Amino acid sequence: MTKAQTAAVKWLSEHNSDGMFDKNGVLLAAGETAPFCRSTWNALRDLGLIEFYKPTGKGRGRARIVPCPAAPGNHEGEDP
Repeated sequence: MTKAQTAAVKWLSEHNSDGMFDKNGVLLAAGETAPFCRSTWNALRDLGLIEFYKPTGKGRGRARIVPCPAAPGNHEGEDP
């Protein structure tokens, strides 16, 4: 992961972990514009770290951080 990708994930996690793309492909989260290009978000999606959902057309849609799966052997609700 590049420094920009790491910084983008950190920024999104500090801004409610969810954002919306405007018509120009700029991510808006928690009332602020992300200081990262759309290509950074696309690369993070390709790495499986964020997901795009509810696409509504060109340049529109939302992005959110993908929750980490539970560690092997650490399943909630199971007896040890």
